[in-house]
Amino acid sequence: MSQSAIPTDPPTYEYDVFISYSRQDKAWVLGELAPRLQKAGLKTCIDIDDFRAGAPAIKEIRRAIKTSRKTLLVLSPNYLESKWTELERYLPQTKDPLNEELRIIPFLYESCNLPEDIAYLSYIDFTDDVDLAWRQLFRAFGIDLTAKQAKANQPKQWLLAHPYAMPPHFTGRVAERQMLSQWLNEDTQHPLMVLRALGGFGKSALTWHWLLNDVDKRRWPRVVWWSFYEAQAEFDNFVATTLGYLMRRGPKEVVKELKPRERVGALLNCLQQPGTLLVLDGYERELRAYSNMGAAYQGDGEATVADEGRDCVNPDADDFFRKLCSLPNLQSKVLMSTRLRPRSMEVTGGMLLAGCKEEELTQMQPADAVALFRALGIRGNRNEIEQACGAYGFHPLSLRLLAGLVVNDFYNPGDIQAAQALDVSGELVQRQHHVLEQSYLNLSPLGQKFLSQIACFRSPVEIRILIKIGQPPEIETTPPKQPGFLRRVTSLFSSKQATKSAENNNIQNIQQALEKNVQDLMDRGLVQREGPRFDLHPIVRRYAYDRMTDQARSSTHSQLRDYFAAVPTVDKVTTLDDLAPTIELYHHIVRAGQYDRACDLFHNRLDQATYYQLGAYQLQIELLRALFPQGEAHPPQLSSEGDQAWTLNSLANSYSLSGKPAKAIPLFEQGIAITEKTDDKRNLTIELGNLAHMAQVHIGALQAAEANLTRSIALCQELEDKFLEAVGHKELGRVRAYRGDWAGATAALDRALELNEKDNVIQGQAITWAYRALQALLAVRNIENAETGQNEQAQIEAALAAGRRSLELADEDARTDYPVPRDYVRAHWLLGTALRLQPNLPDSEHHLTTALHHCRAINMVDHEADILLDLARLRRDQGNAAEAHRLAQEALIITNRSGYVLQGADINLFLAEQALVEGDEAKARAYASTARELATCDGGEYTYKVAYEEAGALLAKLGSA
Repeated sequence: MSQSAIPTDPPTYEYDVFISYSRQDKAWVLGELAPRLQKAGLKTCIDIDDFRAGAPAIKEIRRAIKTSRKTLLVLSPNYLESKWTELERYLPQTKDPLNEELRIIPFLYESCNLPEDIAYLSYIDFTDDVDLAWRQLFRAFGIDLTAKQAKANQPKQWLLAHPYAMPPHFTGRVAERQMLSQWLNEDTQHPLMVLRALGGFGKSALTWHWLLNDVDKRRWPRVVWWSFYEAQAEFDNFVATTLGYLMRRGPKEVVKELKPRERVGALLNCLQQPGTLLVLDGYERELRAYSNMGAAYQGDGEATVADEGRDCVNPDADDFFRKLCSLPNLQSKVLMSTRLRPRSMEVTGGMLLAGCKEEELTQMQPADAVALFRALGIRGNRNEIEQACGAYGFHPLSLRLLAGLVVNDFYNPGDIQAAQALDVSGELVQRQHHVLEQSYLNLSPLGQKFLSQIACFRSPVEIRILIKIGQPPEIETTPPKQPGFLRRVTSLFSSKQATKSAENNNIQNIQQALEKNVQDLMDRGLVQREGPRFDLHPIVRRYAYDRMTDQARSSTHSQLRDYFAAVPTVDKVTTLDDLAPTIELYHHIVRAGQYDRACDLFHNRLDQATYYQLGAYQLQIELLRALFPQGEAHPPQLSSEGDQAWTLNSLANSYSLSGKPAKAIPLFEQGIAITEKTDDKRNLTIELGNLAHMAQVHIGALQAAEANLTRSIALCQELEDKFLEAVGHKELGRVRAYRGDWAGATAALDRALELNEKDNVIQGQAITWAYRALQALLAVRNIENAETGQNEQAQIEAALAAGRRSLELADEDARTDYPVPRDYVRAHWLLGTALRLQPNLPDSEHHLTTALHHCRAINMVDHEADILLDLARLRRDQGNAAEAHRLAQEALIITNRSGYVLQGADINLFLAEQALVEGDEAKARAYASTARELATCDGGEYTYKVAYEEAGALLAKLGSA
């Protein structure tokens, strides 16, 4: 490329807008139009003020157009009759006949028949909706009147903790706004309203717009808007901040003076008074299904989320919503927008609690669709627009795509008649797919490439990344020949003679072109913006990705792989966000078909942090499953058998912790078979131990678990691996405690502690002390056993001491290395259980709820039922039988779903005892019989001893065999 062909810096302008008008319309232009533009901060160029006296008029017109960022055509019959205005409208079109730079703004001031050279442009219609026309005009200059008005509408006394960035063109939702206002002001039966909708349906925009425009500030003087999409916005912070606001105190003071459960009670007390409205935006982020790293990228598969996915991560939140829906005469209101309804708002069977009301946000109302299209400058009467939108079921995504097609139509841009060219002959789903297909085909090659590149990302992408990886094609120097074709830019390579300034100009020019294309994708409704990042609706993502050829996919993923490989890694990982570039790199390596390289990356840079440090088990499952392109019935697609076995074991571990032992056991067995074939004794000891304590114990296969652990220990002794031997002994001690072999359990746990203390393995010591606490707690239930040699109180004291020591060691491990969430769950659970027996119910409450919070945050299902059961026992001791029964039933659901035998036996025992207290002997007998059947396990000496004996005693009391 020659030096002269290199683009120059983008021009700077003296004026924001040159106003081209007829002298017959001067009164309105000078009296209203120009003052409003100037008041908004725009510098206007008007002939009467800015044309130089004595200069030729035609030269002044050219100067005004050249030095103004945009030219505003004030269209009227008078305007079209003037020869001077004809010149003013032709001159800007000379260099840009398609107005791709959007420097011409047609503004229809009075109705008239527009000539062809203007009619093809989208114009602002001042003759229809005047308020909308003003908003469109200012938006053309980058001024959002809605945002300014919204800011002005925000009362100073309201706490809008995370102001919402209102998207452009928000219109309508009139019926939904009226429904919300009716609930807020007239509904005395439902203090909680759940506004549920799939991702991308505009629930946040609706609630924010309603709040600022429809809520009476005098009637509702205290309002909190809280977005759970923001960082550090979890439920505890919401409660502390809201309490501080309502009590006129600082959040730190609230946290210092009140425990979490006390804070929830205090907030409920505040809501007893009238005049307070809490708006909880995006609450699904506090639910298990969306609390993981990939929550922002999850699609519309909400219907497939199992019930446990609707549990609140924080158990205090469950308590808050249940009480909110149950307290009588509550004067304040809570509005929640969410993809999923929390399960705590339901009674058994899925019916809503009395104080909760739910509305689902689905298709747009016809009037709202018309308002949206008019806001985008689309011409057509109401009936024409409604008919065009009705063909697509008023589906929000389809309407955004349809509007983008109409606005960018080549032959009749901005006219609703352009929609008639689309195929509406098939079923609704086919029509919705067709409008997406046409939106894609109507893009330029660069636009299609951009859309596909964004679809290749696992997560939302920042514009700077798109710019860095962009490979723009050559500049198009002739007018476009196909619909929607945008001017393309070139990859500019400086010659040796090019100056540094020219190189910078090249980069700037490319950046502007890429930004323009991203903006075009947004205008067409194909791309969504989330702050500085850009994302696709899942339907659009799948379609754009499927349209790529295999070669294009491979090339793009290879390019993105190389980009993320160069991103510096974080020295010390503390959150999952620190791993985001590495996870994105892994994603592209897998998609490029490089499974061995992906496995190495996972093992070296992701496994330890996600499994041990952060407890991201669901993320582990997602990432590891990508190495099984043929499904989990086949080995992972890796060349090394050792890598295959390791991957099978790792995936099985995460399945086990997530409550899926049935999926884990076949994977463990596949891995063991491979490892035995390769005679890898060290890894075989690990895999045998994992199969035993991660899966077999939970399903009651105590004999097989003990056999595998015994074999694992023997291999460790043969290899002289003291670390793994200690692991085997502590897990063997747990199995023996369950089956009532107290002496054997003590010996195994003592040996594990001896080995770990000798090598200063802090985490191993923490786990062993936890198992000592577990053994003591089991012994409390079997106090008649002469082998214990101690009384009940001594066992409780032993459990307390062991639980405290386990928690101390978990803290020490966190200081010297990093915190392991799983160790904290175990320690808090067992210490809380021991404190209940002491009895110290307040401290027991703290530790058990902390355990459940951590457990749900990492989806650690294998301990959840145990914790829920001990919380049920705590509620019983506190005199809350109804809540105790609910918690036990919730725990029972988990054990039935996951196939947990030992936990199931304990829960059925508790329910049998509760039924007996209530006088229902038949129900008590049924529960006790189920408990004994489950506790039988493998029979003989391999029963779950304490539960088996308790069930037998209860059945004897009930007169059963």
